[in-house]
Amino acid sequence: MNESILKLQGLLDRGCRIEKIYPSVTASDAEINIVTVEVKCSDGQIHKIRAYREEANDLREFIRTEL
Repeated sequence: MNESILKLQGLLDRGCRIEKIYPSVTASDAEINIVTVEVKCSDGQIHKIRAYREEANDLREFIRTEL
């Protein structure tokens, strides 16, 4: 599994929630070179996860299918 997916899964397991995804997961399936996910935890911290190229596509697919 990709590093970005593992990091996202770890934050979600701690009870954090996805706040924003750039570009939107429901957007076109055109090739995406970068994806940014903002995750907010209950302690108020906001984490940003960035994925590039192939990892970006894998991260978008993970969010679309697993969450």
